[in-house]
Amino acid sequence: MQELADVGLLVSRRRADKVGRPVQEYESSQSLCDLVALVGQGEAVHQDLIVRLFSEPEIYALGPFSAGVVGTCEEKGKPARKPTRKDGRPAAPGAKGRLAASTRVLLAALLSFADQCGVATGVSETRLRAMTGLNALSLKHQVKRLISLGFIRTHVPGVSSGIFVGAKVPTIYYLNLDHPQLRTARGECGLVVHVALGPEKFDRLATGIPSAQTLKALGPAALEMLYHKLAGHTSRLLSAVWAEPDEIQREVTAVVAANIANELGDLWVGSPAKDKGYYWTGMQDNFHAAACEWADSLHKRLLRWNVWRGYRPQLVRLIPAPNRTDGLTISSLVVYPAPQSAVTCLVVWDKYDGRVDHYGREEELDLALRCDAGLLTKD
Repeated sequence: MQELADVGLLVSRRRADKVGRPVQEYESSQSLCDLVALVGQGEAVHQDLIVRLFSEPEIYALGPFSAGVVGTCEEKGKPARKPTRKDGRPAAPGAKGRLAASTRVLLAALLSFADQCGVATGVSETRLRAMTGLNALSLKHQVKRLISLGFIRTHVPGVSSGIFVGAKVPTIYYLNLDHPQLRTARGECGLVVHVALGPEKFDRLATGIPSAQTLKALGPAALEMLYHKLAGHTSRLLSAVWAEPDEIQREVTAVVAANIANELGDLWVGSPAKDKGYYWTGMQDNFHAAACEWADSLHKRLLRWNVWRGYRPQLVRLIPAPNRTDGLTISSLVVYPAPQSAVTCLVVWDKYDGRVDHYGREEELDLALRCDAGLLTKD
């Protein structure tokens, strides 16, 4: 707070009218008010939500795994804290169960990088620390806090690997814009959870690769990032296939191919020591073909199950589920904007005895299914 006062965003006042230690108070400065007013003129996708985080106190630290009522700690066996102090003044926000300031600041920073479906890419840990004032340990703690409360669905840690162009690929964050503490009266996005038989994550990546062992040699962290990168490109292709005419689809397909070439290098095929082997230059083309196949397959399956007939999303983002051992593959499709329907959440059981389950909102889904689908991460 004092650092904000030092740069002129807050005005510090000390009250000495009480017995004991003087009370330190802070008020918004005119500079801060002017900056907030300028936000309305910016181009941030989630600027209204960011303003809410800094202006609305009634956003609570409650998530899908929370037990008890706002303002209580029943889930930990602790008594509820009183909302007022002994002298009658309001208690600190934490005593009322409100979302803490540092947590809001990090969430606002992530929202400034997120697209309409809540996927934030391209932001490094160094950039987040600079934006929030958090050190590395505090940043890690706040990310875990947002995950435990369901504001972050899941995240893919950044990784350094020779398969990617550049020094390091930043972490990917999947935010939940329809969290009960954030959403508007009507949800921002729709959701389709698609459950089918195979293939597994590694199998999809390995298709067309000269040797599957070369992928395993990259390590689990790089493989996970590679799979989510594939899901990102598939998302863009699916958005075009689902909503655009053929000529636009061709343009998007070419753009995706160029993007893949800019971020993905050649794959080494041979011994780890690299004394015998070669760089497989077909990695980019193979990766692009895998994304096209995945997008086309998902689109055909959605048509087969009559998913929101006539609906054309502006954006689709694919959230891959954690790897499974039961032969099922789960993919969650977050679509923007939400369909003009009372049903904005569907679960498609795409099997021989399949069916489609309809829900008004994502929060009506069973918690276990949401975790299995990668929509929530349970500690």
